[in-house]
Amino acid sequence: MDATRREELFRTWSHEHLGILLKVARAFAPSAADRDELLQDLLSTLWEALPAFRAGSKASTFIYRVAHNRALNWQRGRTRYWRRIQPLEELPDAELPGPPEDDSREQLALLYEAIHALAPLDRTLVLLSLDGLPYSEIAEVTGLTENHIGVRLTRARQRLKDTLSQRRQ
Repeated sequence: MDATRREELFRTWSHEHLGILLKVARAFAPSAADRDELLQDLLSTLWEALPAFRAGSKASTFIYRVAHNRALNWQRGRTRYWRRIQPLEELPDAELPGPPEDDSREQLALLYEAIHALAPLDRTLVLLSLDGLPYSEIAEVTGLTENHIGVRLTRARQRLKDTLSQRRQ
């Protein structure tokens, strides 16, 4: 792939599929600062992975696979780092003042908290499922069989349901 084509493809994909990267970052990173860091990492990894893209594949499937694998590695690296370093205290996310959150934003925040509590692979499966991807495409992204995806998704959805019902009580 020549440099011009690579730049054009990256610009198009980073614009059209930014939502995918944002969802993955939000599911894997606990704070706003971490999400920003992971999003930059995902964009960088996507840039590096572009030459491996095969024209017969769907762009979204390729992006999900790259983002999922990078997010897993990012999380593993941070876990190893934090085992060695004990932070003094966790700083709260700095947020700009704005209008009060409505119920839908609060529900979305609760959903992402519940998703973040899932195992990394289950997070990815739930995100892909929420985006409406069929099991066949989820299988391409994760390397799992469609049957295995169905079983894991059923269990993950039940855990989400249980977690959300506990938090509402």
